[in-house]
Amino acid sequence: MSNRRLPKLAGVAALTTLALAACVPPTPEPTPAPPPAPTPAVSAPQELTPPPPAPQAFADWADAPATPGDWHYRTAGRDRIAEFRSPHGGQILQMICTADRDLQLVVIARAPNASAITVRTEYSDRALPASAAEASITAVLDPADPLLDQMAFSKGRFLVEVARGPQLFLPSWPEVVRVIEECR
Repeated sequence: MSNRRLPKLAGVAALTTLALAACVPPTPEPTPAPPPAPTPAVSAPQELTPPPPAPQAFADWADAPATPGDWHYRTAGRDRIAEFRSPHGGQILQMICTADRDLQLVVIARAPNASAITVRTEYSDRALPASAAEASITAVLDPADPLLDQMAFSKGRFLVEVARGPQLFLPSWPEVVRVIEECR
């Protein structure tokens, strides 16, 4: 190779290098780091009060926990009474077979405008016409009413409720069956 060609080749090589360098994109600048988050002012530790638990809703009333208490059976003159009492002994509900052979369902509660007691069983739901007194609501049933058998044999529990009043999830214990049978 002649010495004359050498400078030409060196020039072509330099131009090729420059041309190739122009085709390569420049290296991007690094992304700047985000500024640090401001630190809150230091204060005395605060106690966080947890929110109150939401009332538990049940898809089926039969899944709700039973109303605390027990059934008791007693007589008062010629009346036969199955009485559901709280753990402290207070009356909550009475099923009274009267001397006239009516079966009264009495919810012990203040609900002065109540006009019905609703009974829910495994078999049906029914609103019973009721009358309100100062501290109770009473519905009267015929002893042959099939609702009474439904209450006695409803998967071990039934629900008694009064609008704007209590919901009572009651067990179907022998006292319930006894007062029903004695009224028939």
